[in-house]
Amino acid sequence: MSGLDGLGAFVYETTWLGLRSLRRFFRIPANWLGIVLFPLIQLLVFSQLYRDIVRLPGFGGETSYLAYLTPGQVAFAAFFATSWAGTNLVVDEHNGYLDKLRVAPIRRLSILAGELVPLFVEAAAMATLILVLAVLLGAPIASGLPGAVGIVLLGGGLGLAWSGASFLPALLTRSEQATGTLSLLFFPIAFMSTAFVPVALMPDWLRIVNDWNPITYAIEAMRTLMGSGWDWGAVGRAVVALGVFGGVLQAATLLAFRRLAG
Repeated sequence: MSGLDGLGAFVYETTWLGLRSLRRFFRIPANWLGIVLFPLIQLLVFSQLYRDIVRLPGFGGETSYLAYLTPGQVAFAAFFATSWAGTNLVVDEHNGYLDKLRVAPIRRLSILAGELVPLFVEAAAMATLILVLAVLLGAPIASGLPGAVGIVLLGGGLGLAWSGASFLPALLTRSEQATGTLSLLFFPIAFMSTAFVPVALMPDWLRIVNDWNPITYAIEAMRTLMGSGWDWGAVGRAVVALGVFGGVLQAATLLAFRRLAG
């Protein structure tokens, strides 16, 4: 019974701390507008500027660059939604809020979970917004509404998995500037995915990178849901890739957080 009570308390604490994190994110329009603006510009500009690129043999018969580009921009929106998440934790430490939580009668893990859990919602929300805008521009979703839900869930999973790349430098350096700078080092991994061109058009070394790039697996799963319908193999590979990548990063984040929380 005590185990159930402990779990219930953890969920309760995480819920309220998570709601604070969500309010902090959504109450400032610049937060989510800035996230959506970049992938939206890429969607609008690149789909027109490079619309004839789909004629190259490596695109495998794709007829619309907008349709090809959309999954990558959905993933970018989810990626950007959590790329700076660790900065908030550093701010909370500097302004004394984390000290208040340390002396409160709550579990230390609830503090970290209260930051992590909302990131799934934030990333999924940003992915949804870009997906809706892309559909309005003419991008198809072959798998229908269930497929759209699957794309949003993959976006949320990508954001949650990737958040450790921001939390880890934040917890290790405890510096907003260092966190932002180190987070930027991970951006090339997103641009080296299949967001803009297929693997067939990449140089050999970049193909090797994409064999280990979790963002590519997420994008390819979204692309099948949009272009051809349900492909459980692609979806399964994406879930495994995000699970392994996110698991490693979040495990490292937990270890670093224990040092910070004391």
